[in-house]
Amino acid sequence: MREFYDVTDPEALKSLAIPERVKILELFEDLEPRTAKQIATELGENAARLHYHVKELVRVGLLEQVDTRVKGSIVEKYYQPVAKLITVKLQVMIEENAHQLSDVMFTPIRTTEQDLMRTLNHFIASDVDVRKEYKDTFGYNITEFNLTKEERKEFLNEISNLIKRYRELKPDENRRKYKFYDILFPYTPPHPSEDADEPFEDID
Repeated sequence: MREFYDVTDPEALKSLAIPERVKILELFEDLEPRTAKQIATELGENAARLHYHVKELVRVGLLEQVDTRVKGSIVEKYYQPVAKLITVKLQVMIEENAHQLSDVMFTPIRTTEQDLMRTLNHFIASDVDVRKEYKDTFGYNITEFNLTKEERKEFLNEISNLIKRYRELKPDENRRKYKFYDILFPYTPPHPSEDADEPFEDID
């Protein structure tokens, strides 16, 4: 498996705008090969429908078959992402698929939001004992930086190395599964004419 893979194919780019396919790729954070059936089971999806998305990810080069195992009369095909880190160049997104820009950018955010809301709803509906299990399990950070190009590169490298260090930890009975999402982008301040920044009027 490669360390990095830059998406340049418009067909592959389209797959990153489809929530089911994004979830499939996210599932491989542990870098363990899986069959389409195993992926469907872990995601709680219909096997036939999920298999279609796996085949499409293979077709566009984001997943690859890495092993075949025969169990009786059944041939099991195992898949992995084409690289540990799949990235998309913003220039490619704009030049080749400007109309899909928002879908590609926001699909991972939407799937993460769904996962978070499902966890929060379970937390709210749970009894006292289960709620205690969630104590000190949530982390949240948002901030703004002033960075040079070199500082930005250094920052992203440090984050990538940190993520790699913890991603390689194998599941066991003492570890809870966590999902982490981060995004760094050049911030464009709101224009003074935008309604959101207009001063509030006093109402008597």
